[in-house]
Amino acid sequence: MNIWACYILNILFFPIKMLEIFELSVIKRAFLVITFVAPLAPVFGVFLLLRRYAFFADTLAHVGFLALALSLFFKINSLVLLILLSLIVSISVEQLRAKDRLPAEGSLSFFLYAGVSLSVVFIALSGSTGSIMNILFGSLSTVTKEDFYLILAGALICGAFLLKYHKKILNLCIDEEIAHASGINTTETKMLFATTVALSISISIKTMGALLIGALMIIPPLTAMQLSKSLKTTVIFSIIISLFSSYTGIFLSFYSGIPLGASISTILIFFFLISTVFKAFK
Repeated sequence: MNIWACYILNILFFPIKMLEIFELSVIKRAFLVITFVAPLAPVFGVFLLLRRYAFFADTLAHVGFLALALSLFFKINSLVLLILLSLIVSISVEQLRAKDRLPAEGSLSFFLYAGVSLSVVFIALSGSTGSIMNILFGSLSTVTKEDFYLILAGALICGAFLLKYHKKILNLCIDEEIAHASGINTTETKMLFATTVALSISISIKTMGALLIGALMIIPPLTAMQLSKSLKTTVIFSIIISLFSSYTGIFLSFYSGIPLGASISTILIFFFLISTVFKAFK
């Protein structure tokens, strides 16, 4: 058999070879996690962009970096600590913001830099510097069976919150004073929104990585905004882009060895550039 015949056979059987990865339990788990996580992140991202609060996602992601570093140091369940620490910080940020003790950007910056610096300290003390790539950029293998059930529970809570409070959050994003005047408890809504954003980031960090989870929340809505004119279609396009990029990113990560978060982010960036060019020539 000559080299061209082998080449043609490889092309013909490539789809079958791609499906072989589903024989691995790690890959099955990764696809299940992405199915729950990928639709939630961009929906929260849309509301964060409307509130001009996208920096909040980056801050919580770096706090997640600290949680993972602490879990390495103390050798405890990283996802539980991730959720607890993210919730504490999100509540603290909202409290400081509500009482005007610190500017919103100031409190976010403090927690972001504190998260990064303390993370480096605890990773160095734990002696697990080899885990940094997985923490920062995500991995297919870091999600355990126990983590999966926590992620599932967290995703259901976030989904239920969005279904119940999406109209209140939208009114809050448009005009907080009008929302308050119309009878919405803005303080409660802001606090619940902050905590569920923290929860959604916490359950996503192990797959996307601490540095790139913000990409899954922010880039799909930015891309969708280039293609749609209404909020509803923006949300729908964001979810589709996020899911497609995440599923494709799993294949790219598996076959190339690139960290999962970086693979997904690269595909998201590609779609954003395409949408920008499309809008420019529309």
